[in-house]
Amino acid sequence: MKKTIIKSSCILLMGFIPTGVFGQQFPIIEGYNINPFVMSPAFAGIKNPKTVFVDYRADLLGFDGGPTTYQLSYNDKFNGKKKESTTEQSQTVGFGGRFIYDKTDIFSQTLILGTYTYEVRIAKEHKINFGLSAGFYRHTFNYTKYFNNPDYVQDLVLVYGQGSSKLKFASDVSALYRYKQAEAGILFSSVMFGSVRYSNTETSYKPMKYYLVHFSYLYTIDDKWSARPLIILRGGQFTPFQVELAPSVTWKDRFWGTMMFRTGGVLGMGFGGEVFEGLILNYSYNLISNASTHNFGSNQLSLGVKIGRSSKKG
Repeated sequence: MKKTIIKSSCILLMGFIPTGVFGQQFPIIEGYNINPFVMSPAFAGIKNPKTVFVDYRADLLGFDGGPTTYQLSYNDKFNGKKKESTTEQSQTVGFGGRFIYDKTDIFSQTLILGTYTYEVRIAKEHKINFGLSAGFYRHTFNYTKYFNNPDYVQDLVLVYGQGSSKLKFASDVSALYRYKQAEAGILFSSVMFGSVRYSNTETSYKPMKYYLVHFSYLYTIDDKWSARPLIILRGGQFTPFQVELAPSVTWKDRFWGTMMFRTGGVLGMGFGGEVFEGLILNYSYNLISNASTHNFGSNQLSLGVKIGRSSKKG
């Protein structure tokens, strides 16, 4: 029981709230239109580089123990030129970092990742960005919320009540293909080897892995309006396959609105803008209608602060 209780409990919670936290290590963070780096590390340095983003997300509002996520992210790029015979080919190297703290009921997790990306031009206007992220992951639990009587509970894990895992190496790999206004990419995330083990008990569990595929195209309607339909496919270990449609409309490349539909009964909308020079705000709301017989909502607030001059398009 000691060796399986954490994994069993995680799967139980994931089965009850399949749309709140996806894949265990990487909770869903929206705002892809302003910070696609949170969707795939291969976007490092492409959109809104030199911008610090802070995200707060609360899922399953009204449900005790619903997921709460805090994230801090930043990405940038280096530009260079490489001479090949009589031609000169531009190169782009991107980098970034993410700090994520997520808490779901009695479980919490902390993830710190650094990202490196490299752009390859395979033909005129055809680009592929390869991304590699690596860092550390820690998982904690606190059973005292439910089990706090050592005279009744005999399992040492439950008697002890809480614990933290040893630091675990974590990584992901991603690729992004770009042609003119079209983008398509793939991400394999939570690439970990072995089990997560705890320093004060014999408990262990194997982290869950997942993948993400996305497609989008930017339509320029006129000199003020543009639209970008986005399709996201998700799947992985112990998680259901999901399809997400997330189109966005932008006015003067400064203010925007978004809509979202995710399989599993999730509808959403959002809006935001660069309210001041160098200050970005974005808010999104999701309505989840398939959790038991109740309707639950999710809120996310994102703040971006530009720390230098940057271009919004790569």
